Amino acid sequence: MRKISIGFIMAYQQKLSNFKRMKQYIWIILLAGMLMNDGLQAQEKLDLKQAIQIGMEQNYGIRLVEQDVAIAKNNRQVGNAGMLPVLNISGSQNYSTTNSRQEFFEGRINDIDGARSDALNAGIQLNWTIFDGLAMFRRLDQLALLEEKSELELLLEVEQTINNIYTLYYTLVQLYQQRIVIEKTLAIGLERYQLAASNLETGAGSRLELLQAQVDLNADSALYVNLQDQCSQISIQLNQLMGRTPNIRFTVEDSIQFNPHLDLEILTQQMLENNTLLTLARRDEQLAQLALKELKGRQLPEIGINLGYNYTDQHSQSGFMLQNRSAGIAYGVNATMNLFNGLNTRREKQNIKIGIERNRIRTESLETELMAELLQYHNSYTNKLRLLAMERQNLFTANENLDIASERFKVGDLPGLEFREAQRNFLAAELRYNNLMLEIKILETALYQLSANLSIR
Repeated sequence: MRKISIGFIMAYQQKLSNFKRMKQYIWIILLAGMLMNDGLQAQEKLDLKQAIQIGMEQNYGIRLVEQDVAIAKNNRQVGNAGMLPVLNISGSQNYSTTNSRQEFFEGRINDIDGARSDALNAGIQLNWTIFDGLAMFRRLDQLALLEEKSELELLLEVEQTINNIYTLYYTLVQLYQQRIVIEKTLAIGLERYQLAASNLETGAGSRLELLQAQVDLNADSALYVNLQDQCSQISIQLNQLMGRTPNIRFTVEDSIQFNPHLDLEILTQQMLENNTLLTLARRDEQLAQLALKELKGRQLPEIGINLGYNYTDQHSQSGFMLQNRSAGIAYGVNATMNLFNGLNTRREKQNIKIGIERNRIRTESLETELMAELLQYHNSYTNKLRLLAMERQNLFTANENLDIASERFKVGDLPGLEFREAQRNFLAAELRYNNLMLEIKILETALYQLSANLSIR
């Protein structure tokens, strides 16, 4: 009978101790995952509608643009367009002390030292331009368009924020789905590891198979930890986007839904009519047209009226009068017209016309760019939907293959490496399917944003 050395026994016991520690390590990872899931379940669930509502109320970018809209609203006033009169009040009180010597023709001499005098002047003046070639009405139209443009810029910021919330939210959903898959993979890997350790203890297995199971289990554990870190990072980014404290913890929905039937013709028509970027470009065209009309109005006469009341009270110890007091109303009409200003008006008109043509070209370019972008997104969306059907079938096959491989491995009819290959195929199929679902949702969101239909879907 072969003698077993004490060193061999100690080495074997050390291996068993390592195996036990490995079991404890894996159980700690799984337990941490389960505890995290329990903690997440205890938290309030954040659905997409709530995330968008919070973002609309608290996102810092939106709140800043809202201040610009408030300024544009304040600027849209008839007085800012020059349609109201200007009323000024003025007043002054002056004092002086002088030495004077006055000689008159008849020989009389008036010699006064330290003669004091004072003068009080007060008045109120109203000036009102009643006609300026209708330029004031063009300015009021410009202010209205600027207000509308600021509201469109706010809408653009809102759309981009909703798009970002969609992307981060469904990325988090996809990561949680991946975590569930990897947890399943970890459980299968742990079962494989325990079976290999049990076979080694009974002499039915090999140390190589056990080590391979350990390596694979370590790789899956590292993948799981990395996935947890990604979930944490995306959660922080989503909280920041919603304008919330970054460390607020929450759960999300467990599935991704999308509309598999998006008609390209309808989307194109909606985009051409309602796309925010395109509408902004058209507003710039209208502003340039109004600038040209205002300039033409400045070439016409400007007519204004003025009305004033003046009061004067003067006292003097020298001169012909001791006191001079007057009060009365002054009024009149004035008209001005520029006849020549060095051809500057002509130059401005030419520049504005060039700007109008430039804005028209920019609008046409943007329209072509958006149509190309819409077509690219829609083609990719359609192709990925077809690919999703294939990946769904691949996932079903990989899952069935893994179940069969697992049963064969448990009864010793399948080597560990082949079982690991089936496990890898299932994990790869699941990850491809989840990634494809996320890509389709992001494309759908982009299509809705281009066609100005982005909302809670």
